[in-house]
Amino acid sequence: MSDVERILRIVYDRVEPKEDERQRIRHAVSKMIKRIEEAAFKLNVHVKARVEGSIAKDTWISGDRDIDIFIQLPKEIGLEGLRSIGLKIAKSAAGDKWAERYAEHPYIETELDGFKIDLVPCFMLSNSREALSTVDRTPFHTNYINNSFNDQLRREVRVLKQFMKGIGVYGAEIKIQGFSGYLCELLILHYNSFMNLIDNAANRWKPFSVVIDIERYYSRINEAKSVFHAPLIVVDPVDKRRNVAAALSLDRMCEFIAACRAFLKNPSLHFFYPIEPRTFTVKELIEQFEKRGTDFVFIVTSCPEVVPDILWGQLYKSWRGLKRLLSNWNFNVIDGFVWSDEKDNVVFCFELESASIPGIEKHIGPPISSKEHCDRFLEKHLGSKNLIAGPKIEGDRWIVYLRRKYSNAIALLANEWYMAKLGNLIYKSFSNVLNILLNDQILDFYNFHRDFAISLTKYLRGKLPWLYVSSMA
Repeated sequence: MSDVERILRIVYDRVEPKEDERQRIRHAVSKMIKRIEEAAFKLNVHVKARVEGSIAKDTWISGDRDIDIFIQLPKEIGLEGLRSIGLKIAKSAAGDKWAERYAEHPYIETELDGFKIDLVPCFMLSNSREALSTVDRTPFHTNYINNSFNDQLRREVRVLKQFMKGIGVYGAEIKIQGFSGYLCELLILHYNSFMNLIDNAANRWKPFSVVIDIERYYSRINEAKSVFHAPLIVVDPVDKRRNVAAALSLDRMCEFIAACRAFLKNPSLHFFYPIEPRTFTVKELIEQFEKRGTDFVFIVTSCPEVVPDILWGQLYKSWRGLKRLLSNWNFNVIDGFVWSDEKDNVVFCFELESASIPGIEKHIGPPISSKEHCDRFLEKHLGSKNLIAGPKIEGDRWIVYLRRKYSNAIALLANEWYMAKLGNLIYKSFSNVLNILLNDQILDFYNFHRDFAISLTKYLRGKLPWLYVSSMA
């Protein structure tokens, strides 16, 4: 038996749900569907309640605790009816403890028998072309996969999902921007096995060149490329207008390609179940800061109460806005990240070449040949309170040396943060809670928030998780 065969056999055994797990899920689903039907009966509404997602397609991984149950209502009730009546049914079925969440449409999140259950209202449609949202399209995805799959393909999907989880590219949510479960299923359907996909990704995939069109809606690759512009194109078999890989970022696609190459070169179980590197001690963290010779600026604020997809969209937008603010004021941002526990805290981290820059800056004016511009330049700067030296001529241009308004990044962020392009929810958070910390001032927060400590350690190490496999070889 080869190393790959041995590894895959171990993974197969770990990811395959056991019969007692299946029984618990069947029991929870049956109980919840009965509640939905009773709630709908009281409102005199005809509905169909059905399980969707990986549970319905039997591609879930042992240990998963999430169940999606869709409440299908007649399309005649319209969007307003879907939201009002659908949510009434969902809330009634959920019992006393539930939370209203928002995606394209609102839905209800609850718990039952240890499982997290999402109750999602949608329309009862005869074909996918009538779909008004991804939610409406989901039942057709389930039908397509169930009609196309056998037990072996389901087994291969489970292995692929675990591989993607292990290398950190699984999940189409905004936080990750990786491969969705449905995308994994279509990749296995197309390549027929985990190892065939790994081989193709490692040796043949190139960003913006791979087009997978299982139903052959497009006669030529370039025709599909003219419709979709994305690193990977996988045409939805139930809707030719949709790229199933639309949420996949270039980074995650390239990480997958690189990990496939590494796995073929040095197969290891650690690709599927990575060893989490330990976090730095406080002493080691300080040493890391000193060794890099840069400055770390941390902005700590409160976390808005929204679903993760909305939260991370706001966080990434705000991180980019703050980075642009720093850059516009001549602070060189090397890199950074944003972290949140999705409940109480948010931390924006920026690594700067230096948090302090010279108090003056050289400003180059117009060439001497442009009389009108020269006159305006001189008029603007002569007598200016920010003028340190000049105006004088250097080569064929006027120059001046001006006093910077901000020579310290902390002061800039404290006074001008509202000028950055922030998400609306983060703007509100900053208005209420805004702590700006420099370097080792983050130590108390680091000590009391392990998930943040893990994220900062990973950033400082800067190594993709599966690369540790090579280090151990």
